[in-house]
Amino acid sequence: MFRITREEIEMDIKRRTLMAGSAAVLLAAAMPAAFAQEGKVIGVLPKTVINDTFMNNLANFAVAKGEELGLSMEIHSVSGHGAIEEQVSAMEALISRKVDGIVLAALDSKGLAPVVKRAAEAGIPVVLVDSGVETDPANYVSLVRTDNVRAAGLAADYAAALLSYSGKVAQLEGEPGSEAAINRVKGFHEGIAKYPDIELVSSITGHWTTPGGVEATEAILSANPDVGLIFASSDLMAVGAAEVLRRRKRDDVIVIGFDGIPEGTDLILSGRAAGDVSQSARGMGEQAVTILNDIISGGKAAADMPKEIDSGMKLLHSWNVKEYRKDVLGLAD
Repeated sequence: MFRITREEIEMDIKRRTLMAGSAAVLLAAAMPAAFAQEGKVIGVLPKTVINDTFMNNLANFAVAKGEELGLSMEIHSVSGHGAIEEQVSAMEALISRKVDGIVLAALDSKGLAPVVKRAAEAGIPVVLVDSGVETDPANYVSLVRTDNVRAAGLAADYAAALLSYSGKVAQLEGEPGSEAAINRVKGFHEGIAKYPDIELVSSITGHWTTPGGVEATEAILSANPDVGLIFASSDLMAVGAAEVLRRRKRDDVIVIGFDGIPEGTDLILSGRAAGDVSQSARGMGEQAVTILNDIISGGKAAADMPKEIDSGMKLLHSWNVKEYRKDVLGLAD
């Protein structure tokens, strides 16, 4: 079985990525193709592993669980969060190869729907992680994800408390079309609406990335200089927001992130963020592969599996972040 580092993945993507309009990037396991075909092959399709720590972690946890179960694991990634057609092409390639199962974190809930249906028609079980797909539930086995509406609602409640229930807030949204992004907007907007003295003055996309977070935060502050809090729907966007606030010397603006990855928890430790809603990359990756292994081995049928599994969440802040970093992230501070 193979181990593949983030650096190796990024180098491989840069080497393999073609000009615009090319086919999807394939990140296959570091083993001869013929050998991989001897066992049961699982394809893991994160949204992207480039500049996305959470997705990189999810893919690696999935691979580690698959190795433990004796499966031949492959990671297939694309060049960015907007590369929907690349992800569709990667799915089509796996279907044509007749792999034994697929773990998919869909970039777009509508754009991936037809190819998920084709996988079902080909008899290939698909477990969705992190984001759902707008298709007949019969076309996938399970959806393993954070309850993003509830989690973003928790961020809204925390934001309101931090502002003493009065003030102006803004949100950095994820990639348009992503179900996770849509649900985090829904949860935060509905949560803030419960507080009549708090105004949501802006909600714009930062495309899940740090540069996107920088650009969106600059726009928010220019239009709303009196904003008191920014909720970033991902930690990488929170890093971008915190950097803009540092440059502008705006220590009066509070930041809350979402993911629970090292970058987000670093912001809490340094006092540049007041909180972070964590989700479980390990839970998503490991549960998805375990489900597929149960089906492939004949131990269970797809119909036996729950249609949706909440992988859990936790609100991080200054008084529990060190424990979380040690116990969950394995970091020694």
